[in-house]
Amino acid sequence: MTKTLAELQALCIRHEIPVSDQKRPAKEPYLMALRGHFWAKENPGQPLPEQIEPTLLGDWNDLVDEAAASIERDDSGWCVQEKHDGVRVLLHVTSEGVRITSRNLSEVNFRLGEFATNVPHLTTGFEALVGTILDGELVCPKSTINTGETITTHQLQAAVAILATSVENATAIQTQQECPLRFMAFDVIRYRGEDTTVRPLRERFKILEAAYLMAENAHFGLVETHTENKALFHELLIAEDKEGTVWKCLDRPYETAKRVRHWLKRKKGIEVEAVVSGFKPGTSGKGNANLVGAVEFSTTNDGVNTPIAWVSTWTDEERQALTKRDHDVVTLHPRFLGMKALIGGHDIAAKSGRIRHAKIVKWLNEVSIEA
Repeated sequence: MTKTLAELQALCIRHEIPVSDQKRPAKEPYLMALRGHFWAKENPGQPLPEQIEPTLLGDWNDLVDEAAASIERDDSGWCVQEKHDGVRVLLHVTSEGVRITSRNLSEVNFRLGEFATNVPHLTTGFEALVGTILDGELVCPKSTINTGETITTHQLQAAVAILATSVENATAIQTQQECPLRFMAFDVIRYRGEDTTVRPLRERFKILEAAYLMAENAHFGLVETHTENKALFHELLIAEDKEGTVWKCLDRPYETAKRVRHWLKRKKGIEVEAVVSGFKPGTSGKGNANLVGAVEFSTTNDGVNTPIAWVSTWTDEERQALTKRDHDVVTLHPRFLGMKALIGGHDIAAKSGRIRHAKIVKWLNEVSIEA
């Protein structure tokens, strides 16, 4: 949901939707009011279908090196799963049938997207699991499909295209091009009426396995899970040009609609050779006001520098070494300008063209930063 609190409040005023005063202004009461209003308007007398938003992933690149190494150990209490290149959904088995909901709220009716009509082959064979909600991804078995309007080039694009087109076209594409979307489950948040979110993940895995064995659907699978040799599993997937992995703490509960630090996505990183080309002074009030805060790195081509990253993850000792003071003015020590380093990070941000979550992999000059 990209709408701001002020925009949601304005919509409620425009549609004359009453919302109780809040001690602390928050989006949720306004979202619920707008959702209920539009549902009642479109479906008078009908109950609003359950709206559950899944757990959201944190980012592996936010970890410090020591924490990452600890999680990778076999005895860490963490597991790793393949991150399929698909569309995140929840599969609800109800007494009325199967619903498949998206993770995103509509900006128009403020409800979760509904996908079941475009994947009818995933709505049968779950009769023994009424009262169950599974978390997973819809994955297209092919990267390239022809929708009649576009030809896709990767699995996520293909899955999105099938879910976004008409019911008739979605059925035709999946049948004629032999690419029925598969539901790959990795968690269970309700099992035959029991709320399983409070259980630790290691227990939910056992329940998920039971649910899988009870289902009778050839297009339903489980995401592979590893608790040993986790780093090797990740590297092998990256070598196969797969999307990446998700790392999960086995002892934590499931938290709906929250971005958590015990589920971490880890994708293929990038590494670039770059030179120091500039700096920003530290921010007042954050402990490094009189030191260098971030260092700019640029790639060089025919003598022209192109900024590629800001690196701000420095120790206090490193900041001291990077800094030169001219009276009260903070500058970058001139010996660092032009120094070459290998910069690693998540990916290239589309808007800025810079590496996200950039950090130093290693310095490539003989002179180290401590020198």
